Amino acid sequence: MKPKNVLIAYGIIGLILFNCGCTKEPDNVAISTDGVKVHFTQMGKGEPAIVFVHGWANRASIWDETMSHFSGKYTVIAVDLFGSDESYKKRNDWSMARFGEDVAAVIEKMNFNHVVLVGFSMGAPVIAETAKLLPEKITGLVLVDELQDVEMKYAPETVAVMDSILMDLVTAPTNEKLVNGGFYKKNPGESFQRSDAMLKGSSRSGWRKSLQGYFKWVNEDCIESFKQIKAPVTAINSDMEPTKVEAFRKYAPSFQAKVIPDVGHLVFWDNPEEFNRLLEESIQEFMNKSK
Repeated sequence: MKPKNVLIAYGIIGLILFNCGCTKEPDNVAISTDGVKVHFTQMGKGEPAIVFVHGWANRASIWDETMSHFSGKYTVIAVDLFGSDESYKKRNDWSMARFGEDVAAVIEKMNFNHVVLVGFSMGAPVIAETAKLLPEKITGLVLVDELQDVEMKYAPETVAVMDSILMDLVTAPTNEKLVNGGFYKKNPGESFQRSDAMLKGSSRSGWRKSLQGYFKWVNEDCIESFKQIKAPVTAINSDMEPTKVEAFRKYAPSFQAKVIPDVGHLVFWDNPEEFNRLLEESIQEFMNKSK
């Protein structure tokens, strides 16, 4: 090959390598089934991997303190369901099943084989959908203050009222609204600042559509989803309303509930020490069952 041709060949190879390097997704981004880029935060090492999923209109940062605690022993991941890049603005499907595919994409990218899913509030339906997709990888599910009555259905008029209340709560939040809504009981000033900062930093893409998707899932898909899940299911709930354990066990026989008294919906903010203890206990129970 002539020297000039050699230089041209090297130039083409270099350009190809440069382009490949530029198009590769960052380590903290997975591509979901509809092409949306799913962002996540990773810390620590060790198995099982603990995958945290936040609630409606939240961000992955809601788990920061919990992540820091468990990263000393496990690989911990917090998935951001409402990312801020342009790909989210093109999404049309904001169902719980779609979010489940987002979380599954993260697990597949990281090549985890033993995963404990932790879902707060709306994150509980999301991890149920994820567990259906990856049954061989899921060691256990922890539902955080959600689905206390797995058989409850929402009437259309109730959905309309709750839609109005919740959208007002997240678009015009005040400490009074959040306290009265039962979101937290401890350190209200600090908790409001954290909540307000998180809401202001959110893209708001899909908030209303995902809320509608949540109610649809509860009314139509909840029970059938838990019938399909083979992994053990545990709830860590507040005591604001009773958990109907026997009703849940009709569909998930392994179900158990652990209740933290005198806390709000954000149980892991109001009493992080007890939440961390119960979550660690649940992880060990899951691991013992998987042996």
